[in-house]
Amino acid sequence: MNPTHPGHHRRVDGNAAGGLLLEIFGREMTTARATCRYCAQEAALADAVAEVDDAGVILLCRGCDHTLLTYLRSERERTLTIGGLTGLRWPQGADDFTVGPAGIEPTTSTV
Repeated sequence: MNPTHPGHHRRVDGNAAGGLLLEIFGREMTTARATCRYCAQEAALADAVAEVDDAGVILLCRGCDHTLLTYLRSERERTLTIGGLTGLRWPQGADDFTVGPAGIEPTTSTV
């Protein structure tokens, strides 16, 4: 595999995006399970391919190389584009939500 993506920076594993994922979701997300829309592979975000720089992060599916999500930030705004994700799940906590085909929805729990 070519270690660089045309027009982007060196590729690393998804763990390198941990700080930016924390900024987006407000919790540690590298262990969250992501499902790719294109190849249906499910894996932890830590297993994704990440392209990280000062402007943000692009996470790519390790199975098919399609973009899972893109997070860009500037002085004026933040932009999160959920491209190839059909699902994103993690262990439930008091303030969790899930991202799926219908969008972002609160997670419910039974006690």
